[in-house]
Amino acid sequence: MNSRRLNNSMSNNEYRIDLNPENNIEDIETIQEDIINQVQQTTRTNLTTNNINNDHLHQLIHLLKDNLTSTFPFALIIILKAFYEHSAGILMVIFFSGSIYHANTVLVNQAGLKSSRHLCPVIRVIIILTISLILFLYLFREDKFYLCLIFARPSYTNWNFWTLLWVVYSTFCIVKMIVMILKGLLILYPLSSEKGKLSLTYRKRGSYFSLLEYISQFYISLLTIRPWIHFIMDNNQGNILFSSFILFFYSTVKFYNFYKSFIKLRQSLNQSFQTLPFPSVAINELRDNHCPICQSEYQDPIMLTCKHIFCEECVSSWLDRNATCPLCRCKLPIGESNFRDGFTSGYLIWY
Repeated sequence: MNSRRLNNSMSNNEYRIDLNPENNIEDIETIQEDIINQVQQTTRTNLTTNNINNDHLHQLIHLLKDNLTSTFPFALIIILKAFYEHSAGILMVIFFSGSIYHANTVLVNQAGLKSSRHLCPVIRVIIILTISLILFLYLFREDKFYLCLIFARPSYTNWNFWTLLWVVYSTFCIVKMIVMILKGLLILYPLSSEKGKLSLTYRKRGSYFSLLEYISQFYISLLTIRPWIHFIMDNNQGNILFSSFILFFYSTVKFYNFYKSFIKLRQSLNQSFQTLPFPSVAINELRDNHCPICQSEYQDPIMLTCKHIFCEECVSSWLDRNATCPLCRCKLPIGESNFRDGFTSGYLIWY
């Protein structure tokens, strides 16, 4: 009788199976037992490895827990000591951050309401920001902090790292608060749908918002130069060569950033007061007299490149955040519309 042999390589063992039923029963049982033993051995090995890893993880967690528990009182003492010594500065930072966040939220919401805005929240924000500025300048009157706004040096005897951060952050907050006050005054100014010399349309107000934001960012980038120079050159302990090298490196990086800021400012000046490149449409030529956005009768309708028609003021509020058609999302040939909705950037320019 002819027989065939099947080679199976498992765990470097070669099994030869005779397909004759009378001869291969014992071989098959042997192979099954070997497979079961190998699977059990592999499972035990994996379980052992997992148990070892779990033990190491538990040991690490317990070690971290013990270290945190033992060092927490000392860390609390250091935090309380630092807060006591710099309580005025820490409280002013918290107050500044909260005031800017609240003012930014209120101004953006009220600017989006257009002519139906509420005057009381805007006036309240302007009063809070004004009081914050006066309070800050009064509390730190001995330091003559107002000199930072005119590129002069305030009265700080030691320009260490914390002094640098304090001056840069405080200068940033002061400029942003002044910008928010100006934006609030623009929101209080009544809007007019007529395009006259003294009228303030929604589109023109958005241009002023964007222009104020870009000018403030460029101005803050200039104000940071003087504090950094004092920080680099102060207390050099006679090591003029090292300080000169650091100053040269900072000047190189700052010049590159200054160039980018100047290019961005010039582009924003060109884009802020650009008119919408879309033709006006006569109302008597329209089949439907209702704007898809406001659901009211058209006011100064314009036609986009995708042939959709909207009120100029309605679509302007959309284009302040997007450069696409509100209906079909078609890309429109207009520039960037950043900060036209009254938003004030909280990105810290610290160098």
